[in-house]
Amino acid sequence: MQHEATTRPFGIYLHFPWCTVRCPYCDFAVATDRQVPEERYTRAVLAELEFRAPAFAGLAPRSLYLGGGTPSLWAPEWVAEVVAAVRTRLGLSREAEVTLEANPESCHPDRLTDYRAAGVNRFSIGVQSFDPGVLVKLGRRHGPQEGERAILAAARAVKNVAVDLIYGARRSSLDTARADAERVVRLPVTHVSAYALTVDPEVLAEEVPFARMRRLGRLPLPSDEEVVAQARVLRRVLRAGGLRRYEISNFARSGFESTHNRLYWESESYLGLGVGAFGCLYSRDPTGAARAQRYSNHRLPARYLAAVEAGELPSAGEEMLGSRELKLERIMLSLRTRRGLEVEQIEPAQRPEIEALERAGLLARLGDRIALTARGMDLHSAVVERLTPRE
Repeated sequence: MQHEATTRPFGIYLHFPWCTVRCPYCDFAVATDRQVPEERYTRAVLAELEFRAPAFAGLAPRSLYLGGGTPSLWAPEWVAEVVAAVRTRLGLSREAEVTLEANPESCHPDRLTDYRAAGVNRFSIGVQSFDPGVLVKLGRRHGPQEGERAILAAARAVKNVAVDLIYGARRSSLDTARADAERVVRLPVTHVSAYALTVDPEVLAEEVPFARMRRLGRLPLPSDEEVVAQARVLRRVLRAGGLRRYEISNFARSGFESTHNRLYWESESYLGLGVGAFGCLYSRDPTGAARAQRYSNHRLPARYLAAVEAGELPSAGEEMLGSRELKLERIMLSLRTRRGLEVEQIEPAQRPEIEALERAGLLARLGDRIALTARGMDLHSAVVERLTPRE
């Protein structure tokens, strides 16, 4: 990958694929081996970092996100080694956001303190719900009290604690959505990501139990109308509790918006490391037109480790995106956020749609920008389709 010298920001995503069990709705690259080759994996990730770092020279790193899988199963000493290498090799500052995802059952206070010493300054806790029935149906291994204890322990270790919630699942209702949000706002949580359970029966159906069940018609879920109602009640409670919606599925207290995720939504480059990770490097071709090279790594740990240890890039695939594809992607991503999109990004032929969407209460003007209203965010895909140029 080649690109012009620049000081544009980028993020680093590092995937740790191992979990104790696979949740039945999860379609991420995960593995459930009893013995996790922690040191071997650390060495492989550091080797991949050396392979890929030159392509990102001249960019300014702003965040490091350790996702999974369950990165809280990775011993703090190995996390410390990786964080230190990223700081040395890429110049990530000590003030930059460093997030580690954790499951409640692995949030032991001493371990969280060790992660903080390793350089982690933000935890993202996969609580998903505080309702026992919902947790059982989601295949989670923790209970409501364990979720709350994990949040309190994380807040003692760092000031920035994010929580994931899932609504629209089996056993979910208006009452469970409301109760989950009410419990979160009473806790020392700075950020919430709230997602409707989505199950694609055509994606990895052999790996994902819920996808297989959905294909066979054996996965009863709330109706679309019920899911929308759950989302609305959850948003109302979070807003009243001081967590402002700044992206379709993300809410934060003032000053605690996710630096890492905002880089994605603002179409900045990101370096992906580890099993199943994705990376993308934006640049310009010789004519000055925007382009981007995107890659994905092998999803199986054995294939990833074998490639890196053979001195090869562990890429499973690469694609080059042209200016038109990037423009469509920018419209889609920017309109997910409260900040919205510059009007100039919309093709002149499509701009009459802006006024029509305003009249319909789906869009609002913010000076030279446009942003979706709360109702517009519920219809994001349909609005984006109306604002994108026809072939």
